[in-house]
Amino acid sequence: MVDEGGNNTVRVANFLKPCAKNTGEATRFPTVSSPPRNGEEVHPAVQFKGWKNPQRKWNDWIEIMAGKYGFMWNQTGICDAILSSMYKIQCNQSLILGIVEYWCIETNTFVFPWGEATITLEDVMVLGGFSVLGEPVNLPLTGDMVAMEAEMLRLSREMDGGKSRRDQRTWMKFFMEEGQSHDLEHVGFLSLWLSRFVFPSLPYEVIATRVFPIAIRLARGTKLALAPAVLAGIYESLRLLKQQVTSSLGESVKALGLFQLVQLWANERFSIFGSNCPIELKPGEPRAARWHGVISNANGCPISSALKFARSFQWRPYAADLKNWCFVSPYKDNEQFVHVASNSNDELKSFGQCLFANELVGLGGCIEKYMPYRVAMQFGFDQHLPGDFAVMNSNCRENFMFYVPSRAYKPCVSLEYLNWWRASKVNQEKQEGEINGMRLNLKDDEPSQIDRIKNVVGDFAGLLSDEKGRVKLAKGTLCNPLDVEAYACSIVGTLSHPIDVDKYWCIYERNRMVSQVGIVCFYFSEHK
Repeated sequence: MVDEGGNNTVRVANFLKPCAKNTGEATRFPTVSSPPRNGEEVHPAVQFKGWKNPQRKWNDWIEIMAGKYGFMWNQTGICDAILSSMYKIQCNQSLILGIVEYWCIETNTFVFPWGEATITLEDVMVLGGFSVLGEPVNLPLTGDMVAMEAEMLRLSREMDGGKSRRDQRTWMKFFMEEGQSHDLEHVGFLSLWLSRFVFPSLPYEVIATRVFPIAIRLARGTKLALAPAVLAGIYESLRLLKQQVTSSLGESVKALGLFQLVQLWANERFSIFGSNCPIELKPGEPRAARWHGVISNANGCPISSALKFARSFQWRPYAADLKNWCFVSPYKDNEQFVHVASNSNDELKSFGQCLFANELVGLGGCIEKYMPYRVAMQFGFDQHLPGDFAVMNSNCRENFMFYVPSRAYKPCVSLEYLNWWRASKVNQEKQEGEINGMRLNLKDDEPSQIDRIKNVVGDFAGLLSDEKGRVKLAKGTLCNPLDVEAYACSIVGTLSHPIDVDKYWCIYERNRMVSQVGIVCFYFSEHK
């Protein structure tokens, strides 16, 4: 096994299935259609139409409804999800578009230079408050619930005077001021919440009739597995946005989807963007409250640069203690082996559902592949070679055993995975002719050299020569990247002509580089 510092260790590993036995059986290396550009990106203007903040009086309505139905919300697993809609999540468009550039449509993962990561069911459960347990959202209504749906459709048409548009503000005003004694008051409230904060759809700012069956079943006290449907919608939205951005040619793009959760995921996972979080949770508040009104930024560090370094990524943010966070974490001080059939703990069962590959079915009928085994370290597992996608047999889902790592466990990657990743990246860069986002005409039979690179990000210290030949000690950190525009210090190697690092010194991420083979680009100073 290889840890984050690059040190080899021999120990028992914990992998997520399916995993391959060797590189020959591993799945094809994931690719992104438009590799990130070097330097500051120029992204098209994007209108996030599904990004909805709480309306005026929305929080008041929640307080009124919580007094009546709060107990039922806890039973159906939607209490935190409803409370999360009370907070205003600020949009950092550059950050979202920055990570979207790494999105791989085939694997539903972000393929960063240092590894894969993605938004998982655990993220949707923790950050959005949605349940992974319960009945599917797409089951048809039965019995008197069919009549309730017909009444909701009649009421929506009547409210708008026969128009097809059911304006959300009109809807809220009706139920808050005139419909408090209405039999369908709770269904009306849930329909607005689902339309605005869970399953945003076209046209904008209206009540979507497709959410009526879900609202009715929730109002009846039925627990629904909202998280898989929500995540399927997020994956679909990321795919569509990636395709639009790639082909936009600078034109304005409209994005529909729950991108607030994408923003929350980036804030939680990339420490540099969440380091200025000033909000301390109050007792009973959902985790999303930490980011109410907070403007995420990289403290002056270019977003494209911050995303390129693994040490800025938090693999297990939910395993750490957080003051006043009432979520019952599955991660304990000691590891656990859980048998689902004999365990009644919903938190552990929920975690188990997050670990298995599956096909997620969205509300609009979209089906997206969920591959947690490709990002095993996000759950505290060790990362091994990814195998072919396979869904667990439905008969096994109620009777299986899984492992829960301790909160202090530091996941590693297998040596086979590391070698597979490095070799695949080298082959990919060789084929695309790109090094660090810059297109080069590299040849296998001759080395290349670049005289200038704009910046170096990460802890770096070395003796570099400037344009006049003077040797200077140059230092840089993640928050204060080294500007080496005035230095001539970059050396590029190829497979045929690897860099002989015995001639150079480089203090990079606090380690001296021992060897470098393949297409690489680092910054060195000669012993002289």
